[in-house]
Amino acid sequence: MLVFIGLGYSLRHLTQEAINELKMADVVYIDTYTSLYEDPLEKLRELNPSAIFILATRRDLEGASVEKILREATAKRVVIASPGDPFIATTHDAILVEALKRGIDVKIVNGISFITMAYSRLGLQSYRFGKHVTLVYPTHFKPYSTVEVVYDNLARNLHTIILLDLRAEESKAMTIPEAVNILLDLDYKGLLRNKIAVGVARLGWRDEKVCADELALLKNYEYPPPPHSIVITASLDPVEEEFIRYWKKKCK
Repeated sequence: MLVFIGLGYSLRHLTQEAINELKMADVVYIDTYTSLYEDPLEKLRELNPSAIFILATRRDLEGASVEKILREATAKRVVIASPGDPFIATTHDAILVEALKRGIDVKIVNGISFITMAYSRLGLQSYRFGKHVTLVYPTHFKPYSTVEVVYDNLARNLHTIILLDLRAEESKAMTIPEAVNILLDLDYKGLLRNKIAVGVARLGWRDEKVCADELALLKNYEYPPPPHSIVITASLDPVEEEFIRYWKKKCK
């Protein structure tokens, strides 16, 4: 059997179902590269000392390694545990699809994701969000596709969640100030500088910080270390405006 578990972003976020599955597992692959986690992932071993625990890199969960995982899952209870939710911001779709094609029993245990937390905790109406997008470092090309998504959402009066580039295996994570500079450079229509935006640092962590201001001004505040994200807002209804005023006060 193959079980995909969402770990949330802290041991505090583990559901009872996730804990039960980790305790029953024979082999546990813990994804260490697609997101960051507040608590030491090694502590998950304490739930099931008899299981094989693998702190997995990209090489362990992609490419040729998928075949090994699927063979294990035909005879053992194999868990792939990911920060967040396994099939929202963190995905291992290729393994899931191949398992289903082969008739391997599959179970999905959902966890808290940044996307769902942003919808419920920032005070912005969930139905007012459009497509979310990831902003990557402009290393080999300028990622204009990111601002195109923002422009399209704004044209439909929808907010945009922008996830920021995270390269855990390189110990590199984009910060809100870096993202602001990149977005302003990409903004060939000149629409974003004065848009109200929300800088979100470590949402769901013990030291989380949320700050609202014009996009260009978000880089002037201090934030805890990544993971960071930005939400660019469309027009705001009266309740949303109250929340934005609240987050503005919180960033001082």
